[in-house]
Amino acid sequence: MILNRILSLCGQSCIGRIGLLSLLIGLSGCQDFTDDTGMTLPEPDLKFVDEALNLPLDEKEYTVDIESNLPWRVKTSAAWIDLLTSNGLKSGSFKMSVTKNTDVASREAEISAWIVEGAETKLKVVQEGIGIALKKRTLKVGAKGSEEEVIPFVTMVAYTYELSEGCDWIHITDGEPITPGVVNESELKLKIDPYKDVEDGRTAYLYLKGSNGVTDMLTITQDKKPLEDIDYLRMFYEGANGDNWVKKWNFDAPLETNATHWPGVKFENGRVVQIDIQEPNNIVGDITPLCELSELKVLKFKRQKITGIPEEIGHLSQLTNLWIIESAAGGSLPESLGECQLLTSFNISNHPTATPAGFENSFSGNLDPLIKIPGIVMIKAYCNDLSGSLPVIPLDGSNKPTTWKNLMEFMVYDNGFNGSIPYGYGIVIEKSGSKGIFRVNDNQLSGQIPSDIKAWSQYATQKKDWILKGNNLTE
Repeated sequence: MILNRILSLCGQSCIGRIGLLSLLIGLSGCQDFTDDTGMTLPEPDLKFVDEALNLPLDEKEYTVDIESNLPWRVKTSAAWIDLLTSNGLKSGSFKMSVTKNTDVASREAEISAWIVEGAETKLKVVQEGIGIALKKRTLKVGAKGSEEEVIPFVTMVAYTYELSEGCDWIHITDGEPITPGVVNESELKLKIDPYKDVEDGRTAYLYLKGSNGVTDMLTITQDKKPLEDIDYLRMFYEGANGDNWVKKWNFDAPLETNATHWPGVKFENGRVVQIDIQEPNNIVGDITPLCELSELKVLKFKRQKITGIPEEIGHLSQLTNLWIIESAAGGSLPESLGECQLLTSFNISNHPTATPAGFENSFSGNLDPLIKIPGIVMIKAYCNDLSGSLPVIPLDGSNKPTTWKNLMEFMVYDNGFNGSIPYGYGIVIEKSGSKGIFRVNDNQLSGQIPSDIKAWSQYATQKKDWILKGNNLTE
């Protein structure tokens, strides 16, 4: 009996290290502390040498010391921590590596160590964040200049900024005062002078410097001619790690749909109408330049590394599909998203179990901007960090929805939404028949389930896993 328990904890590899007798006498305490003869075995004594680990933001390997009188194991659920070794016989250590924290704020995780299952010792691990980051890193303007270009950034530290030496054609208005130690959403406003020279263009750099020593840079380019789709494609490509893409764009090729020259891009009459890249392609950057493609209808990314959804998304008046799936994107949904009045399909989800480490989206805030889009059909935002109340569907005097009338799929499970479920969702989902999906499980919802949801034809079969699970709702 004892040997079986030893093997389940320590694995077959232990036998090659020590004899069976030692296992029976010294290690049978892995689970029970009295053997079949009544002999008392050592009480478990296990602790981490350090009370907590405070790590810098860079990718690095670490050795963590443990004091123990019996064999032990360690585990963690944090995707950014990789346990290179996970067990030991007595006092010793294990190795782990952490990925670079590209978030502004620090992040926390726990490592659990145990001898007896259910009696775990915890080690808190905190990795500092970068403290300050621009939300866009390239800006391109035409010869006319610009009266106001908004440059959003996030910071937890005091900051300064400066332009590259000799730049006198960019003028900066400072953002609102910030509060160090908390996440501040701020912005700089730039005025760009008109360009009247005969040269091809000019470039300058804006340096945003945090008091923690981190500096982020914005590249500002002004052309002597009006900007076209090819310019915005190039701006995105250059700012999103284009030289290292698996499938690159060929800027010498005609603006015609061609999977070899323009993988993921579709054109109509020389204008970009679709960008759909859902195979890993080493894309790392800001999609703001793509928000100036005025004929763009479909914008889909999966398993890339996209900064987030910028305020400029509202410029895409023709957009019908916006997918940023498993792409390390975060931040709140901008209010301007509601200006995409033709949007029908919206997806910012992570896979519940199979999103690769480092690619998890972490969108925060709420979904309120979407309520302004009347014809939306699909909303998938599951496995993020969204919070607050679920959007309230406006109703007319007869309690009929005035928007979201075509909504078929509403999947926001595994977030942090709270409050009650507003009346109206059951009405619009029911219209979709068996194709309708309403999943709000694993949030922090409370209160009574509204009557229209209980009248939904799928309610009886779906309520346990899709609605009640992980909430505090009553019927």
